[in-house]
Amino acid sequence: MASKFPLVRTLAKRTYAVAAVENQVLSNNLTVASAPSNLKGLCKVALVVRAGSRYETMDNYGASHLLRASLGLTTADASSFSIIKNLGKLGATMSATSDRETLVYTLNATCDQLDDALKYFKAAVAKQEFRPWELSEVYPRLKYELAIRPPTSLVLDLVHKAAYRTGLGNSIYAKEYQLKKLCPETLKHYVNSRFQTSKMAVVGVGVDQSTLTSFAESLGFQTQGGSSSTPSTYHGGEVREDANTPLAYVVLVGEGAALNKKEVFTYGVLRYALGGGCSIKRGVGSNPLSKVVSKSFDATHAQAVNFSHSDSGLFGLFLATTPENTKEAVTGAMKALKDGVTEADVNRAKSQLKAQALYESESDDGVLTDLANQAVLLGGGKNASSLVSEIDSVTTSQVEEALKKFLNGKKSLAAYGNIANVPYLDEF
Repeated sequence: MASKFPLVRTLAKRTYAVAAVENQVLSNNLTVASAPSNLKGLCKVALVVRAGSRYETMDNYGASHLLRASLGLTTADASSFSIIKNLGKLGATMSATSDRETLVYTLNATCDQLDDALKYFKAAVAKQEFRPWELSEVYPRLKYELAIRPPTSLVLDLVHKAAYRTGLGNSIYAKEYQLKKLCPETLKHYVNSRFQTSKMAVVGVGVDQSTLTSFAESLGFQTQGGSSSTPSTYHGGEVREDANTPLAYVVLVGEGAALNKKEVFTYGVLRYALGGGCSIKRGVGSNPLSKVVSKSFDATHAQAVNFSHSDSGLFGLFLATTPENTKEAVTGAMKALKDGVTEADVNRAKSQLKAQALYESESDDGVLTDLANQAVLLGGGKNASSLVSEIDSVTTSQVEEALKKFLNGKKSLAAYGNIANVPYLDEF
């Protein structure tokens, strides 16, 4: 994910640290990976679990969202007060993030305090109990998070529902009516089914591999593999949700490439060739989609989007436009895509993609996030030189073929906001 903004997410999960990455698979099938830090004296450790929303069922929808918000509650090894107070005393911080694939617990600490901080980090993530009176204090925070979701996040969530229905189509957000159904027993069952060593990784930046290995071996999670997840099938479809917003938000996608496919680099280049966002602050850009926006619809934003998951991917367009311009903006953007890309577009896109990948590797947070996803979804990390080499190997003909596949393939459409003028899927 390296970027925290969904619209910027493309090849981020395949971004690699510049320095050498050390990988190891323990006897219990738990993956351990480490990379050097760009900042001396600071250490970062993450426990990564394949426990994102795609693994939820109708009985526990929203479990991953609630788990993310429940970090720091009392466990069998320590009280919430003890965990928070002692980590604060050490100058350490702890956080949790989640998406469709993973749930990630992260510890930040100075290297001289790492050993003690890891004790409380372990206490927080292992043997969680989910006491009812503590969970009741988490629900208001979740309701607040649901209330402040931006329209862009909502429409990107909807397009996954349209494309996959279940699995990757599950929302990354809990439903408010579902919160009371997520009782301690439900969360414990979800944790027991997902927190197994074959579905986990421990990664670190600025931490010795031996330290990470010792920590991983001490966690005590179940070693059985459990049932493997069912791959998500791309179906295509349409989801529309009216809302009282000044703009209409539209995402039109087709099936892209999974993270473990070489084509993921082709779609990454295609995104930048068409317009993956502006490289200049407050600028419009010179890519095909930006030209359509700037010449025809002053109040329209358009860019290409690319989402790569472990077993599938989505590629397409995102538009935010005033309601009266919606139909013309969508059809205009599709027309711009039919004009194709030039070799100059592809060369520019390759340079932008390589630069973005290397920029991400300058940040320890970016390195940790990328390393976490690589370790748990791809089995280990790689260095930046291999990424740059694979981007360089992408040809113009491959990019043109990927664009052709999108234009001719089965589409998925999501629309949110003031959407009366948004074309229906069968109109394309």
